[in-house]
Amino acid sequence: MNDEKKLNAWRSMATVLAFGRTTVEQIETIRKYGNHGVSPVLRAAVLTAHGIPKPREKAENCVIFGCYRPFTTPFFVRDCLRLLDLLNIDYTYLDREYCCGSPLAAAASKDELNDVLGTGREFNQMNRDLARQKGATGLAYCCAACVHAAKTALSDDSDHQVYIIDLILDKLENHQFRIPHTVLGYFEGCHTAARRNYPQARLNWDRYRRRLDEIEGAEIVDIPSKVCCKMSAGEIVDTALRMNLAKIVCPCSGCYSSLIAPAQGKIQLVTIPELLLQSYLGVWGRS
Repeated sequence: MNDEKKLNAWRSMATVLAFGRTTVEQIETIRKYGNHGVSPVLRAAVLTAHGIPKPREKAENCVIFGCYRPFTTPFFVRDCLRLLDLLNIDYTYLDREYCCGSPLAAAASKDELNDVLGTGREFNQMNRDLARQKGATGLAYCCAACVHAAKTALSDDSDHQVYIIDLILDKLENHQFRIPHTVLGYFEGCHTAARRNYPQARLNWDRYRRRLDEIEGAEIVDIPSKVCCKMSAGEIVDTALRMNLAKIVCPCSGCYSSLIAPAQGKIQLVTIPELLLQSYLGVWGRS
């Protein structure tokens, strides 16, 4: 499968998210609501429904949920914040955060891409400014696409734009985890869209894989990652089944979102935060 086909799958997803709006109309939505897809009222309701408390006035870290993570992967968001609380990591979030621009970039043509990335840079700077008003020096992103966009847009401050998994792992660097023996399939993802739109930004995928290897009782088997979750999610799940894997673990929140539907009733998906949380609390196998 070549990269152009994968990019076309991402463009198709972005077309669905646009819901008939032009690029200009999508940008106007973001300027008005912050979010690419919904109003802040609905976003706040979803966060409350999942037990996420109101944000602190001041904190060292500011969590950026992303436009779609609270809706498509709410339990990933919830588990991340539960870990932050358990580990006494000081954090807050924004009542109104601005879209990173990734949904716009995913649909952009080569001629449009530079202008769209420039708009995304503006929105990411707005998030950083709002976070600094709350005393936060670090921004932790629940969405893998968001952190790529932020690292690119805020390249002068890239080290303070982190994937939320890194914020958690920093605190757990010397903590030993153990689970009952379980064969976990590791699907890293192809990163095609990130490489195309944000070639300078890279998450520490090797770190996530290495940390899983360090969990006592976890047998990690790599699922081929050259296929794209946006167009071959069923193939990824079928491959895991043929490999007799017990579960699939995804470090990428976007891949996790894509695999939920085809995995339903066939194989269990887990995220790294979910796995760490269950091990930390001694409740492996229960959500």
